Parts: sequence; structure tokens; C-alpha cells
Amino acid sequence: MPATSTLTLSGAAVRVAEGGAEAVPLVHAEPGEDAVAALRGAGFALAATVPRAGVSLFDAELPPRIALVFGAEETGIGEALLAAADLRLTIPGTGAVESLNIAASAAVCFAEWRRRHPLRA
Repeated sequence: MPATSTLTLSGAAVRVAEGGAEAVPLVHAEPGEDAVAALRGAGFALAATVPRAGVSLFDAELPPRIALVFGAEETGIGEALLAAADLRLTIPGTGAVESLNIAASAAVCFAEWRRRHPLRA
């Protein structure tokens, strides 16, 4: 996320995450940094989540090292970042709603990724 972004973890968000905020790194990129190149250089594939016209999350190959990108609920993901994505993922639904909110989308995506890549004991 851009270093200048107003999106941060509030105290309430950290409490709701119940330990998850400490386990999942939140990375801020400085203006001019190529975050996509840095992620790829570290061996990550880039997957953009889109409300429609993507590969079903449940059918897509989800590599062990993946950076999932979620857009703002109003504006989505910018065109440049969408173009840079290796994969566009859609969570299939009934069509009764346009899309899930960010919390629900993230939970579904992370749960599916973890199901395929279980923790080793």
C-alpha cells in the first residue's frame, strides 16, 4: 500500500483481527518504488481480485508465494495494477449482489489459499 495512504490499521482493526494483524505483514511502499517488481523479485505471483470476469478462486492455481491484491470497494484496483497482475481472481456467487465487501473477500481468499497450503506441524 502506498506510504501516503490513509489506510492503516486502527486500534479497533487490530483488536478485531485477534492476532492476525501481528502475523500478516502490512507493507507500505514509498512513492516511486516499484512494489510489483519487488514482489516478483521476492518470488511472489501477483493476483488481483475482481468482482467478475476473473478465474474462479476455486479453480485457479494458487501458488505458495502469492500477493493477493484487493481494491477499494468504491473504485476497485487501478488499471495499471490490474495490467501487472499475473492472475485475476473472482469469487463466484449467486449474482444477487455485485461483490462481497473487502473483509469477506479477503477471508474467503485467505481461507482457500490456506486450505491448499496447510501449515506444516
